[in-house]
Amino acid sequence: MASRVEISKRLLLVNSASSIVTHVLQTTVLLWVQYRLLERRSAEEFGLSPLVWAVIHFIPLFTDILTAGLQRYVIEAYAQGDENRVRQIVSSMFPVLLAGGMVLLFGGGLAAWHVDKILVIPEGLIWDARLMMFLPLLVMAAQLPCTPLGLGLYVRQKYVTLNLISLGCDAVKTVVLLVLMLAVSTRVIWMVVSAFVGQMIALIVSTIFSLRAVPELKYRYACIDWNIVRAITGFGGWNFLIGLAGRLREYSVPLILNRLGPGASVELTTFHVGSMARRLTDQCFGVMARPTYPIITGMYAMGAIDRFRSAYLRGGRIGLWITLLIAIPASIFAEPVVGLYTQGKYPNAAAVMTFTLACYVLSHGNWLAGTMAAAKAQVRLLGIQLSMAQVAGVLLTIILAGWLRFGAVGAAIATLSANAFSAVVLTLPLGLRLAEVRLDSWIRKTLIPGVAPACVTAVLWISLNLLVKPDTWFEVAACAAAGVPCYLAFLLVFCMEPTDRADLRKVLDRLRGPLARHASSPEIASVAPVQVS
Repeated sequence: MASRVEISKRLLLVNSASSIVTHVLQTTVLLWVQYRLLERRSAEEFGLSPLVWAVIHFIPLFTDILTAGLQRYVIEAYAQGDENRVRQIVSSMFPVLLAGGMVLLFGGGLAAWHVDKILVIPEGLIWDARLMMFLPLLVMAAQLPCTPLGLGLYVRQKYVTLNLISLGCDAVKTVVLLVLMLAVSTRVIWMVVSAFVGQMIALIVSTIFSLRAVPELKYRYACIDWNIVRAITGFGGWNFLIGLAGRLREYSVPLILNRLGPGASVELTTFHVGSMARRLTDQCFGVMARPTYPIITGMYAMGAIDRFRSAYLRGGRIGLWITLLIAIPASIFAEPVVGLYTQGKYPNAAAVMTFTLACYVLSHGNWLAGTMAAAKAQVRLLGIQLSMAQVAGVLLTIILAGWLRFGAVGAAIATLSANAFSAVVLTLPLGLRLAEVRLDSWIRKTLIPGVAPACVTAVLWISLNLLVKPDTWFEVAACAAAGVPCYLAFLLVFCMEPTDRADLRKVLDRLRGPLARHASSPEIASVAPVQVS
């Protein structure tokens, strides 16, 4: 039986490219807004945003138990052509998720009202903190029951449509944000207000398009099967640990730094600015990699084990190429970048940037381990391993940042240590087992070709940094860009597998085809210059 989930490199490329373009536009606006806020607002007000977000992302953690398995089981049923199973999954989970949304709304509202009991809020910012906490929770409460109804575009891999919806809503959000910041006042809270408007519009529009793409995603009382609820929540229960680990890594540091006493706001802002490069790289890579999940799940559901194994090796190699092309120059030029972006206010953010980016060398060759575990519904061990590693990271952060008073730099060292240990000792062996790949094959086909271009080009970037000593945005950009041809040339000549080169040729041929047809059109030919022999 043919899979209804299309397994196509072309589709993956189109979806990933559209996702990257969307994310770049979103990131550009975010960087401009944060630059303006860093210039005009105090560290106390600027640090309020990451601090409140740290709490928000722990409050709805229980929803992972209810939603984590939805994508996996809906994709599997749709790939196998079982429309009745799709209806059963949606109908069984919708009332549970609706109840969860109500609990989240009222519980989150109570937490938002008493936010000053949870966090140390600077004087005069209590109402800002309440609103900054409640509005995102309101969006989350609305998103929860809409989750099964909104999987249609995801299952059908219509990421271009999803990204167009996202771009349209971001345009609305940006307009609202610019009006508030330029016409009213420059305040951190307007970021939350504008995001609330954009997210609610995106939720409504994407749900409508999703139901049109997959009509089976509808609630029917007669289709409720409580055994399905148990299966999905059982999957989600272990995924809860994975979500907990991710949140501990991302959001425990602001909460710990918030309790350091005098100077806490400066350390919090230092860590937020210094870890921005890693966060943005993670987000960009996650957006680009998101289309791989339905494809890999479809491979496993249809028994394409050889392609499943090849995807793991090749995905790790490509993951290293992409992330290290960003992480290595960002680490080398961290000091001038941070100095220019913050106007010299937070110099320790450069060290934070370097430490938080360093783990990519160890982790991104195995980034598909989580996707493989989800596709095979074997997330139990992954959840246990990641949660243990991140709990250790939290304890180490408390020691270095709190007890030893190393502040933001100590938190960055603790984060690097926990992530490095987890990547090498825990998740790599698990990823190899799930993909049924030997360690020597992974080293030969993923690790060495993945890191080699970065190692070679790093010599050039370090030399340029020492010789030029860039102190303007133009010089930083020029020095970083100078290494890109070297990186790409070494990658193309020495690191690509035959399948990589074949796929690259196909992409270039597809791009060359429309250009050739355009050049040979009558309109173009009529104005072509006459050749004189």
